[in-house]
Amino acid sequence: MLRFLLILLGFIFLIFVQDKDTELVLDESIETILTLGLPATFPIYLMVLMFDIVMVIVRFSSSESEFESAFFKKVMIFEIGFIAILIYAWSPYFISVFV
Repeated sequence: MLRFLLILLGFIFLIFVQDKDTELVLDESIETILTLGLPATFPIYLMVLMFDIVMVIVRFSSSESEFESAFFKKVMIFEIGFIAILIYAWSPYFISVFV
């Protein structure tokens, strides 16, 4: 269930990805969340997803069933690919902010 919620939140980050010319809007609450809240919580989300990958590695290394081990390896590969896609999508925004 937790992995499902993590992936759902990741798709929200993908849908509302900010471009490099995004300006901070503090007039409306929805715009404030999109231009300030999402970019601020994105690094935290990445760290939680990377921690989940570590926990998946621990889980499939200690599993006794071959089916369970193969399942968790697929989950790990999916999460690593998902992190790569998220970083690729958000990198123009963070490069424009920090450079």
